Formats: sequence, C-alpha cells, structure tokens
Amino acid sequence: SDCSFSVNMMFFTNVSSQHCDQLHSRLQEDNKGNLELLGSHMRATIPLECIGDIMDFSPLHEENVMSMNEASHEEDAKIAIQEMLQQTDLIFKQGHAELFWDETSLRNFHTGLDQQIKRLETCQSAAFGAGTSPRAQKLQLTRLRVKRYFQGLNDFLKDKQYSSCAWEIELKSKIKQWGLKKKSKDQNPQKKSF
Repeated sequence: SDCSFSVNMMFFTNVSSQHCDQLHSRLQEDNKGNLELLGSHMRATIPLECIGDIMDFSPLHEENVMSMNEASHEEDAKIAIQEMLQQTDLIFKQGHAELFWDETSLRNFHTGLDQQIKRLETCQSAAFGAGTSPRAQKLQLTRLRVKRYFQGLNDFLKDKQYSSCAWEIELKSKIKQWGLKKKSKDQNPQKKSF
C-alpha cells in the first residue's frame, strides 16, 4: 500500500529520452491528485475501535518497509516505483475499495495511477536489464521486494476482512511514509534515494 503509492519520492535524474525531460514534474503532478483523493477518504484520526488492528499492522509494516528501503539507487528506485504503482492499482481493484469509495473517486484514482505507470514505461531505458545478468537479477529482486511488501498489505486487508479500520490504517501509513520520504529527500537534495 503504500498504496498510493507516490510519488513524491521520485527524484529521477539524467532521463535519456528527450520526451521525458519533464517526467519528474509530471509524475509529481499526477501523484498530488492521487494523494489528495486518498486524504479525502480518511478520517482525521483513527477510531479507538481500530487500535487492535494498528497493533497487528505495525510489525508487518516495519519489516516490509525496511526491505523496500533497500531500493536506494536510481535504477532500483525507478523499477520499484513502477512496481509500486502497479501493485497499488491492483490492491485497490482487488481489495474491495468500492465498499468505502464512491465510483467516481475510484475511477479517478485508477486513472491517475495508470497515467503514472504509462509515463514511467514510456521513459524507462530499454537497457533495464534483460536475461540473467547481475544487473537484471538485481532489478528483478527489487521488483520482488515491492511485490512482497504489497502482498503483506493485501494479506492484512484480507485477514481483517477488508474492514474500514484496515483500509484507514493502510492509507494513513502510506501517506505518512511518502511524506517522510519527501522530507528526507528535500533535506538531502544530492542523495539519490528511493
């Protein structure tokens, strides 16, 4: 979930394609709309009846975030972000979000994610590892880490029967994580961090 995945942590440099010079700003613009949609469907505070669910979620979340943060290089980050967007889109399609979101909001959210995914796919280097080279294996490992992270989120939602508490906790954790990533990047502008 770190589902919506953002993404304010996308600070790409040296984009080779002439048509991709504005990739970062366009992704930021797309992401801003998605984050606003997420925020508009959350309550200001998590209700007391959700405290037990928070306790169940925290260890899982911390373990998976540590794994995700290993994607620290630029190429890894590009692959990880693309996978995050795809997995976020999937989790909102399969996670019964329609129980808590209106049809228009869901459609707009999926459209925003789809735009980001297409922008990344269009601008990514064709040289992004193929076959069994060490580079390709490293990028594949990054994808698998992201998938494992989102599988944990999906399992959490499923275990909680897609309750409103589970959705609320997941959305808040994602927005908080993205905010921290942006703050860290702003404080360290020279660091290519995911």
